[in-house]
Amino acid sequence: MAPATVTAPATHKQPSRKGKKAWRKNVDISAVQTGLEEVRDEIVKHGGVVAEKEADQLFATDLTGDSEIAKKQVFRKPSKAEEIIGQRSAVPGLDGRKRKVDESAIAVRESKRYKSGDYVSHRELLRLKSVADNASGGVAVEESAAHDPWAPVTIVKDPRFTYLDDVVPARAPTTLSQAPISLAADGKTLPHVRKPEAGKSYNPLVTDWSALLEREGAAAVVAEKARLIAETAAAEKEARAFAEAEEVDKQDRDDYGTDHESAWESEWDGFVSGAEQEVHVKKMAARKTPAERNKVKARKEREAREKWEAKQKERNVQEKRIAQIAREMSAKDKARNASRRSLAVVNDSSASEDDDKEVPMQRRRFGRLPIPEAPLEVVLPDELQDSLRRLKPEGNLLTDRFRNLLVNGKVEVRRKQFQWKLAKTERFEKWSYKDWTLK
Repeated sequence: MAPATVTAPATHKQPSRKGKKAWRKNVDISAVQTGLEEVRDEIVKHGGVVAEKEADQLFATDLTGDSEIAKKQVFRKPSKAEEIIGQRSAVPGLDGRKRKVDESAIAVRESKRYKSGDYVSHRELLRLKSVADNASGGVAVEESAAHDPWAPVTIVKDPRFTYLDDVVPARAPTTLSQAPISLAADGKTLPHVRKPEAGKSYNPLVTDWSALLEREGAAAVVAEKARLIAETAAAEKEARAFAEAEEVDKQDRDDYGTDHESAWESEWDGFVSGAEQEVHVKKMAARKTPAERNKVKARKEREAREKWEAKQKERNVQEKRIAQIAREMSAKDKARNASRRSLAVVNDSSASEDDDKEVPMQRRRFGRLPIPEAPLEVVLPDELQDSLRRLKPEGNLLTDRFRNLLVNGKVEVRRKQFQWKLAKTERFEKWSYKDWTLK
C-alpha cells in the first residue's frame, strides 16, 4: 500500500470572491505540485519537456533490430543498489576544467553598473592596463623608485572646505645641506672602509705583530689601572660613609642611652626634671598702623619697579648687540665650513694612507652617549696559525662601517632599545550601584 500523501486542504466550493471569508489561507495546490514534479522528472530523464520536443528527438526507426535482445530475455530483478547506480540523467554534468568566461554575459550583468559612470570592473581595469602597456612598445614602464620627501607638493584646496586651515607642507631641515661634523679630535673625516693594519694580517710580520700587541697591551694595562683606581675610590667612599653612619649611631647611643632608648622612656612615672617644665611663649607682634602699612607697600612697589627697570636695561643692551652677535656667528660658521671642506679634501687625498688605528675623540661629543669602543682585534701568540684551514676570522666589516658612521657624525649614537614591561593595571568594580534610595 502506497503511503498517504499529505496535501493542502481542498476548497471545492467557492461561489464568490466578494464575501467576507472568500480569500482563504489554505488553497489546494496539489495539481500544480504534481505538474511541476512531472516536468522535473522529464527534464532529468529525457533532457527536456517531452511535449516541447520534436518527433525526431523522441522516436527512432529501427530497421535492423538488436541481436542482443534475445540473450537478455531472462529477467532478473536488479538490486536496489544497481537500480540507484543505473539511474542516469540526460542533463550534462558540471565541467571541472578551466575555461574562459562568456564576455557577453559579464557585459549584460555589469551594464547597469556602467551606466552610473563611476564603476570599473577588475577585468576592465586589467584590460586597460594591458592596453596602456602595449601602447608603450609592449613593455610596462615602471615608475622610478627614488622618492624625494622634501620635494615641493602642489596642494589643490577643495572649495567645499575653505573654513579649514591650510596644511603646512613638510620642510627640509637646515642641517640637511650642511656637512656632518666629525667627532675625531683632529676634525678629520674617516674613510668608509679603512685600511687594516699590517699586524692584523693572517700571516703578519713579526715586527708589525709585536708592535700591535705591545700597543694594545699597554692600552689594556692603562684601562685596567683606571678601573682599579675607580673601584678603590668607590670602596673608600662607601667605607667613609659607613664610618660616618657608625659615628652618628654611637653619638645617639651616648645621648639617649643604650639601644636607642629615649630620655622620655627612661624617666620614672611622676618624676620630671625642671627642664621639661620650662614654657617658652612667643611675644605677639603689635598691630601695624596705617602709616607703617603704607610704608611697606611703597617699599615693595619701589623694589619691583627697580627690578623691572634693571631687566629692561639689560634687554635693551642685548637687542642692540643682536646684529653684532649674528655677524660674529655667521663668520664663525663660514670659517668652520671652510675648514671642513679643506679637511674633507685632505682626507679624500690621504684616504689610502690611513689605517684603522684608534683615533682620539673630541671631548664635546654629538649626543649624550659616548662612541662605543672599537673591538680588540689582536691575535695572541698561542692563537697564531700556520694553516689557512685553522684560521679564524677576526673583526666584522659591518660593525666597523657602522662605527665609522658614528665617528663621522652621520649617525647619532643611540642606546639599544628593549621591550620594556608595561605598567600593571588593576580593574575594580565600582560599588556606586549599591548606593540607592527608595522613593
